[in-house]
Amino acid sequence: MTDLQIVTGPNPDPIVAFAAAELARYARDLFGVAAAVNARPAAATASVWLDAGGSGLAVPDDPQSYTLRRFTQPAGGDHLLAAGGSPAATLWAVYELVRGWGVQFLLSGDLLPDAPGPLRLPAADRTCTPNLHTRCWRLINDFVCGPESWGLAENRRFIDQLAKHAFNEILLSLWPWQSFVHYEFGGVAKRTGCSWFDFRYPVDEHTVGREVFGAATEFENPDLAGISDYRERHAAARCLAGGIIEHAAARGISAGMSLSLLEYPLEFLPVIPGAHVAHQLGEKTCVPGSEQAPDDPLLVELARTKLSAHLQTYPGVERLFLGFPEHREWLHSAEDAWQSLDRKYAISEVLTLDQALAAARRRSDVHGGAERQVTRVLGDIAMLRLIDCVLEDRSVLQRPGHETPARVVYGQPAEELLPILPRIAPPGSGTLMFIDYTARRAADQLHVMEHAVPEAMPTRFIFTLADDNVGVLPQLATAPLHTIATRMRAGGWNGFTTRHWMIGDLDPTVRYLARSCWDAGCTPEAAYRELALGVCGADAADLLVQAWQHVDGITDDLDRHGMGFSFPVPGMLEKHWQAGEPLSAELSDVRERYAAALALAESAVGQSRPAGAAFARYHAARLRFATGYIDAVAATRQAGIADAEGRRGDALAAVATALARLTTALQVYAAVAADNSDRGAIASINEYCIRFLHTTRDRLAE
Repeated sequence: MTDLQIVTGPNPDPIVAFAAAELARYARDLFGVAAAVNARPAAATASVWLDAGGSGLAVPDDPQSYTLRRFTQPAGGDHLLAAGGSPAATLWAVYELVRGWGVQFLLSGDLLPDAPGPLRLPAADRTCTPNLHTRCWRLINDFVCGPESWGLAENRRFIDQLAKHAFNEILLSLWPWQSFVHYEFGGVAKRTGCSWFDFRYPVDEHTVGREVFGAATEFENPDLAGISDYRERHAAARCLAGGIIEHAAARGISAGMSLSLLEYPLEFLPVIPGAHVAHQLGEKTCVPGSEQAPDDPLLVELARTKLSAHLQTYPGVERLFLGFPEHREWLHSAEDAWQSLDRKYAISEVLTLDQALAAARRRSDVHGGAERQVTRVLGDIAMLRLIDCVLEDRSVLQRPGHETPARVVYGQPAEELLPILPRIAPPGSGTLMFIDYTARRAADQLHVMEHAVPEAMPTRFIFTLADDNVGVLPQLATAPLHTIATRMRAGGWNGFTTRHWMIGDLDPTVRYLARSCWDAGCTPEAAYRELALGVCGADAADLLVQAWQHVDGITDDLDRHGMGFSFPVPGMLEKHWQAGEPLSAELSDVRERYAAALALAESAVGQSRPAGAAFARYHAARLRFATGYIDAVAATRQAGIADAEGRRGDALAAVATALARLTTALQVYAAVAADNSDRGAIASINEYCIRFLHTTRDRLAE
């Protein structure tokens, strides 16, 4: 083939026009072909049609389906229809064609094949339809090591990669103390606007890996850096979030936004009678007191004000995720709330309160035990009553400039209450199910999924790709996610929303998600092998697959024996000093398993094709960081024991060992830092670990 024509049809949708430009770009970069983009077909040796008009073929009716189909033209040549039932599906068809040419789509960018050969069109004709229809990625969220640290440029690059993996939704997870939304109520204007719970991450001469922060003296989101004025910071944050939503829409990805109707910045304490500071990290918010009824008109109006402010500020948001508080309140209001909902919706015909509580008391496997699950049920009944009161005025869901209102997603209510939601929720609503903090814990409680009614209400699951409680060490939870996804497909679930912080370790899991959502027979091992072969080549593939399988098992072990082990918050390392005992046998074994994975990954670096060596090197560096971090924790624990026993010299020596091990580990990590999630993790380890060791060493040396 010497030339390529791309046919868009007349007046193509902007997403289809973008798909054509993308196809032309890849044809040039891979094959040196200068493709012509035309509205109507012209003579060409080869053509790819993104519009079926004139081809004699039909595109799927399903807006999420696409087809790749060869056809003939009277003038001869090779011709392919790559089109879908929507502009977004047409873009996915183009990326599927490009993937067939050997391009590897990673979260960090693309990797091209060494020898793509001549331009070729696929021989197989097929129509592709996803088995999970909602494929959503969570953005912004909290913590310095997560996407809250990403500026708009980094979000745009990442969204481009999500489109290549055929994700079709993003969720902007917002928190009450952030700068993204402003509102006023009861004569009080919101004035709190900060990042990551208002923790600060200075960069100075003692910062290990300082080179990754450039000339900055503090690590911040680049789009908010140096802005202390509340109004200016809100304007910048609004530009950031609005830009994310706009760019996602340009890639055929819809946007949702989460908010809590119960949590407010502390300045609203005076206008909420009986309110108190929420027992959450940073203590930046207040919540209504236990004596305040969920149908209190003042509280209902405050919640409406907050909800409406989100949609007025971001009218492009199509779904509002109404979050339920992690630590439940209003337990004593449950009975009254249930009776109110029952009078209105006859929910007891579906489920009685006693039945819901009895089911909760059987949840001994959930984190916190059955007692915590009972409190979830009681608190969430009252929360459902509040939401119902708020949504009695449907105008709060209206979006400026849009005919359709925002749809509601009930975010993580107690699973025992899911059967009553179809009676309570507004038309078009959905629900988001969690079960437990980690994918392994959720997979161990699959029977809880039976509470959902996906046939009556679209239901999605939170896929925890990596848990903040486990922390900043490499994690892969692909195996339990496979178990959960298999159950979801069998039950007709709608899809999933991801939960994560750092992204550098997650390409293996994302490859599984991207493939298995279209091929239910895809297994984690098959996805791992496809990724390793495509990125690093045959000589390195087995080594990388084995390394990732080690990390799968390690993640399971850390979930069982190391929850909170490297949680990136104040006290991150100090808690190990205060532990009063050496590193456990289970965590010592985790260290050795990381070392085994490291040996495999380092061998893969040496045997990788040149273009994939950096990918393998990143994973090897993360594993070396993990072994060094655990070594530093072990030495810190020994130092704490020695200090408690009055052996100051031994304590000082152990602190020096911990500092040396952690410094080396962080330097290795910094050498491969690829994004602001990595830089944020390095900043938090400096602040909560390196600084603690320096301070402790100085104290012991006095």
